[in-house]
Amino acid sequence: MGASGKEAQKKGARVPPRRVPTCSGVYLLRDANGRIIYVGKARNLRNRLRTYTGKRELPDHKAQILRSRLSTFDYIVTESETEALVLESNLIKEHRPRYNVKLKDDKRYPFIKVTLAESFPRAYVTRAVKEDGSRYFGPYTDARAMRRTLRLVRHMFPARTCKTFKLRPRPCLNHQIGRCPAPCSGKVTEEEYRRGIEELCLFLSGHAEEVVSRLDNRMKQAVSSLRFEEAATLRDRIADIDKVVERQRVLTATRVDRDVVAIDHHEQYGVASVVRIRGGKMIGCENVPLEFTAETSREEMRAGFLKQFYSVAAELPPEILVDEDMREAEAISTWLRKRAGRAVSIRFPKRGEKLQLIAFARENAKTALRRAFDNRQVPKAVADLGLFLNMKRPPRLISAVDISNIQGTLAVGTVISFRDARPDRALYRKYRIRTVKGSDDCAMIYEVVRRHFSAALREGQELPDLLLVDGGKGQLRKAVEAVRRTGARGMTVVALAKREEELFVPGRASALLIPDESAAKRLLQRIRDEVHRFSITYHRSLRKKAARESILDGIAGVGGSRKTALLERFGSAAAVAERSEDEIAEVSGIGIRTARRIKEALEQEGRGGRARKRSD
Repeated sequence: MGASGKEAQKKGARVPPRRVPTCSGVYLLRDANGRIIYVGKARNLRNRLRTYTGKRELPDHKAQILRSRLSTFDYIVTESETEALVLESNLIKEHRPRYNVKLKDDKRYPFIKVTLAESFPRAYVTRAVKEDGSRYFGPYTDARAMRRTLRLVRHMFPARTCKTFKLRPRPCLNHQIGRCPAPCSGKVTEEEYRRGIEELCLFLSGHAEEVVSRLDNRMKQAVSSLRFEEAATLRDRIADIDKVVERQRVLTATRVDRDVVAIDHHEQYGVASVVRIRGGKMIGCENVPLEFTAETSREEMRAGFLKQFYSVAAELPPEILVDEDMREAEAISTWLRKRAGRAVSIRFPKRGEKLQLIAFARENAKTALRRAFDNRQVPKAVADLGLFLNMKRPPRLISAVDISNIQGTLAVGTVISFRDARPDRALYRKYRIRTVKGSDDCAMIYEVVRRHFSAALREGQELPDLLLVDGGKGQLRKAVEAVRRTGARGMTVVALAKREEELFVPGRASALLIPDESAAKRLLQRIRDEVHRFSITYHRSLRKKAARESILDGIAGVGGSRKTALLERFGSAAAVAERSEDEIAEVSGIGIRTARRIKEALEQEGRGGRARKRSD
């Protein structure tokens, strides 16, 4: 890292950039509190920093504001302008400065990953792109649409979904319903399996017609070889793909691959629309919300979006059309060329078919912006809660976690979600506690939160704005630790204690007291009560199941009603075995004689279990 500018000695002092080199690099402007307020790149660092530290009048209103707020600066020297552009994009994502254009959703977007490095690859959702030999498709800004796409390709191109590949004598249920060719049981060769994966990748990359051509040739070969069942399967697969292709809109007469980018904005909110065209057909459209300040220029808006969006894009088209010209187009194009390993051009069309594509993308961005503004109307309780917790935006999606057990037995955890103050039951989840022994609620909270958000990130699910934990400081601390461990970002974590209805937040020693009459408090109570109800219901269902399958069944004099009473009181047969005869006799319907009989039977079962364990 390059040298840092000296601290300004007094308010309004300017930091002279005399010692700053004249090469390319990235600069970070900081305010009087040391906060990074802007990250930029420059071909000549010294000249660019003089813009902010000099006294000459500036025509750019944003530059004037940055100059007035600037106290110190840092800079990083790079070998080229392209390297500076990459570093600038990474630093913006890391620090999220106020005066830079940012993608509004600060979580990582999901991708579909195809594990080509494995002998028998699989396709699944991930948010982490790694250099591991896999192929990635995305990013997808609409996680639900992405999951629908994944279900579709799994239906049309059967492949394994198991996390670990193990040989087995019989295939699983997925093979029986036609969703997996069962490589684990030798039902398909590696060559045949990889051919299907290759076709899956072709389809995801927008070349469905090539896939149809391949399948058609294979179907004809199967017919000539009298393999009619295989031919029928291929025929059905072709029909499924044709249905998808029919829905894809033809946007150009030439079979080209390109992206068309347009941005529409109002005040400090905008939407960038990326229309993806492959083989002349539109295969998708990603609408990305943007954040920027009122002083941000239209050109900076577009350049900032292109740098951030295409820094994570898995595949780059040969051509990107933009709705306005940019001075940075050549530098961004050079950087994308380096990423793709081939030419990637950025063009601003002024006439003909390409201008019509820009008009289509603009209309799409305008519609998405209008829809976003319509959806921004949030319920009063949600808005009040966001203000009370000092959140950057109202918590429209709130998740809550709760634990239910009887003295550590049959311990379960549940997670529910409310969207705009209403239950979203599609996001309800149940968990059996696996790693915690005894009745340690905090450890159970940690396990459930870690498992839940690890799965959410892996499957590309939407992350909540707010996570509500049922409990106090201990439960809150463990929940925060678990969220941090998973790598999930962008959510606030709070805990609501039942006794005094106190609200605990990280980094604050004392509890927050929400006014009883506030809509925010009633919303939190509703969510807490709902997750508690859901957790208790799940726990009771397990207890009933345990009651049907219990070692208490073999004890003379213990029928269904007595067994249920014992399990409701103690939770499990193992817990009953730990109680004295007098404690067992206190249960309704069980006297001291029956209690003695139960105790003797359970002790005998315990001795037999230990003997079996020693013999094993």
